[in-house]
Amino acid sequence: MNKSIRWISRTAILLALTVVFQSLRLWIPAMPANISQIVVGSLVNLCLIVAAVMTGISGGLIIAVVAPVIALIQGFTPVPVLVVPIALGNLVLVVMASLLYNRNPILAIVTGAVLKFITLYLGVVKIVLPFFLPNAPDKMRAALSVQFSWPQLVTAGIGGVLAVEILTVLRKSVREK
Repeated sequence: MNKSIRWISRTAILLALTVVFQSLRLWIPAMPANISQIVVGSLVNLCLIVAAVMTGISGGLIIAVVAPVIALIQGFTPVPVLVVPIALGNLVLVVMASLLYNRNPILAIVTGAVLKFITLYLGVVKIVLPFFLPNAPDKMRAALSVQFSWPQLVTAGIGGVLAVEILTVLRKSVREK
């Protein structure tokens, strides 16, 4: 199979999976918000890491940017300004996974998870909330402050562990030609 076709196919499949995973919130509406964030966030991070390893930085970057835009369209992101730090956090995870995974998967996952957490915390809690949403209701500010803090580290870590397991199987079954 042509390398370009393989890259497009893999990127499209992983983007579609990412959108399906984001949409779980619609299909399982009774899921509590904190459980939803852990489940959905972990699955999205799984897709980002698999994309980074299987398609390279370029495929991963497409998913990293498109996924938060689709989440905004789906109504899962409460305000458009959040798309930028979410995309940046995703980009950091993808770049770390793409650059480090083949050398040391654990280092790639830990570094990516920590840097994504830092990026999202600084981007949302320290920049977006005080400068772009200073008059947001206190309840919204509190919810966003929690959502974009430690749970991001947890979901990136869980997604990374799942990705290592899946990539082990994928690499054995998918032969590059």
